[in-house]
Amino acid sequence: MQIYAIIVATLGVIVAVAHSTLSERILLEPLYRERTDGMLAAKPMRDIIRAVFHMPSIAWAGLGIAVMLNRMQDGSDLLPIIAAIIFMLSGIGNLAALRRPHPGGLVLLAMAIATIADIWIN
Repeated sequence: MQIYAIIVATLGVIVAVAHSTLSERILLEPLYRERTDGMLAAKPMRDIIRAVFHMPSIAWAGLGIAVMLNRMQDGSDLLPIIAAIIFMLSGIGNLAALRRPHPGGLVLLAMAIATIADIWIN
C-alpha cells in the first residue's frame, strides 16, 4: 500500500509551493522594497537570503517525492526514516519559532506522521 507515501509526496509539494510563494509575497518582497543602505542594499546579499529562504521548500518537496519513489521501488526504510526526522524537526522548529500553531508546521508534522505510517504499514 503506497497511500501514505503518496500523501507525503503530495503534502511535500503543496507545503513547498505555499512556503515559497507566500514567503515571496508576504515577507521578501516587502522587505526588499524598503530603502536601506545596510546589508540588504547589496543585490548579492538579497540573492543569498532568497536562496537560503527557498532551500527548505526544495528539501521538503524533494524528500516527499523521494519517500514515494522509495516506496514504489520497495527501497529500504533508511530514506523514509531520515525524511520523517527532517519533517518532524522542521515542524517543531516552525512551531517553536512562531510560538503558535502555524499551517506549515502542522503540515510538516502530518508529513512526519504519514512517513512513519508508511514505514510501519509497509
